[in-house]
Amino acid sequence: MFTIVICEDDLLQRELLVTYLQQVFEDLGLEYLLIEFSSGEELLDNYPDKVDILFLDVQMDELTGMDTARKIRIFDKKVEIIFTTGIADYIYEGYEVRAYRYILKPLKYECILKHTESCINEIIDKKNTIAIKDRLKTSIILINDILYIEVIRKEIIIYTKEDKYFFKTSMKSIEDTLVKKNFFRCHKSYLINLREINSLKEKENMVIIGSYKIPVSRYKVKALKIELAHILGDTLC
Repeated sequence: MFTIVICEDDLLQRELLVTYLQQVFEDLGLEYLLIEFSSGEELLDNYPDKVDILFLDVQMDELTGMDTARKIRIFDKKVEIIFTTGIADYIYEGYEVRAYRYILKPLKYECILKHTESCINEIIDKKNTIAIKDRLKTSIILINDILYIEVIRKEIIIYTKEDKYFFKTSMKSIEDTLVKKNFFRCHKSYLINLREINSLKEKENMVIIGSYKIPVSRYKVKALKIELAHILGDTLC
């Protein structure tokens, strides 16, 4: 679930942005909560918990978007701020409040989609999560919770510490992301979390992860042992 906040004093612009963002999250298949504010003062007085992305109009009456952002940065260092503005003069001030992007008005759907999706991907990476997509849905899963992944025909099963997830997607797309996160393709049908391995049964060509016994291709045993040695070395250091 992503919490998205819009702070815009122009009702028509706010309604347009709401419409665009609803379409973006529907297209991406992600769950979201969208909250609207009409002024910087209203936002600061009712600031929600754990805001992921804040769309903030720069040119608001009374308290400007830039001044609002300065106050927000005092207590929220993590929120990604995307400024919307009719002029480009404020762009350099954005460095002060670590703005993620500036989007120039008039707002266009393609631009909102591009920058919102990019921002979401960065948030997912920072939170050490992975977004798994298929034709039906997108699920956000904590990488450290994954024990192993199995492919059966064209279905992917992700085994976590608490649950199982089923997807119609390719193992390759998941592997490309997780090999950088201490995962190893020990068999054509299995991708394992190296940090969750309890033991390696070399004679039986298998690893034990919790109560699961996972086969290891005999051609992969040597490479697996090397990877496990690296993990152990990192742990000891």
